[in-house]
Amino acid sequence: MPSSASNNWLQTLPADFYDQLAHCLSLHGMACLELLSRSQDASIRQLVTLTGLTTEQVTKLNTIASHEQLLQTLESQPRPLYDLLLLGRLALDTSLAEPVMAYVRRQMSIGIAQMQQLKTYCQELSGAFLATLEQQLPAEMLLGLHRLRVEEVFQAYVAAHPAPAPMAATIRFSEAQLQMVRLALLLVHSLPEAGDHAFLRAVAAMPNLQPAALEPMIERLGKLQAAEELPLSLAELVQLYQAMQVCGMVFVSEVLERLGLEGLFPARPAEEVSAPVPSHRQAVGEMVSGFTRWVQHTFPQEPALLAARQQVLALADWL
Repeated sequence: MPSSASNNWLQTLPADFYDQLAHCLSLHGMACLELLSRSQDASIRQLVTLTGLTTEQVTKLNTIASHEQLLQTLESQPRPLYDLLLLGRLALDTSLAEPVMAYVRRQMSIGIAQMQQLKTYCQELSGAFLATLEQQLPAEMLLGLHRLRVEEVFQAYVAAHPAPAPMAATIRFSEAQLQMVRLALLLVHSLPEAGDHAFLRAVAAMPNLQPAALEPMIERLGKLQAAEELPLSLAELVQLYQAMQVCGMVFVSEVLERLGLEGLFPARPAEEVSAPVPSHRQAVGEMVSGFTRWVQHTFPQEPALLAARQQVLALADWL
C-alpha cells in the first residue's frame, strides 16, 4: 500500500471529482466486464494475467458511490482501479462496447448522438486520469511500461477479432414486408437448383446471391420479428436490394412458370379468387418496387449500390 506521504496528491482532487468520474467509472466498468466475459480467448486470459483483475473486483469497484469512497480506493487499491479504467477505455473503442452502449442508452433514455457525447466525455476524462495516476503513483509500479504491455496484448485481440462492418441503415419491416423479404431470399436461394437456364446461371454468378452468401441473412430474417430493428451494413443492404430485384423480375416475367417454380408459393384460396384484391404478382411487385425505390432514394450516389443496380439490370437480357 502506498504511504500516506505519497498520497498527498489525493487531497488536491476537487471535492466534486467523484461526481465528474461517476459516469466514466460506470461505463468503463461495464466495458471491462464485457471484456473479461470473453475469458475463453487467449488474449483476454493474457490480459487477466497482466492486470490480475477479476469480475468480482470490477463489480466491487463499480459500487464506489461517493468522493470519500473514491479516495479510500485510490489510497488502498489504486492499481485495480487503474486497470479497470485502462481495460474499459480500450474496450469502449471496439465492438465489445456495443451491448454496453445499448444498455446505457436504454437506461438513460438517450439517443445515439447523446450516447456518443457521453462516451467521448468519459474517454477524455479517463485518459487524463490515467495520466495523472501514472505520474502520482509510486515509480516501482512501472505503470507506463505496464500500459504498453496491456495495449500490445489488446491490439493482438483486436487484430484477431476484426470489427464488423459499420451499419449503413436500420430498417423496421411490417409483417407483410418481412414475409416478402424472406420469400425473396428463399426464392433466390432456390434458383441455382431450379434448372439449366441462362437467367439462372447469370443469377448464380452474382457473388451476393450465391446460396452460401444468402444463408446468414436468411437465418437473421428467420429470427426477426415484425417492427423489430434490423441494422444492416452496406454489403447486407446491397444483398437485400439485389435479392428483391431478382425476385421482382421472376414474378413479373414468365420465369416462375417456365422454371416450374410456381409450386413454391401458395395459391390463393378458391373463395378469394373473385375478391377485388391485388394478385400475388401485383403485391410482390409493389413491395419490391417500394423497397428498391427507398434504397435508391436513400443512397443515390453510393457506388456499391449503383454497381449492384447495373448487375441486376443486366439480368434482364436473359429473361
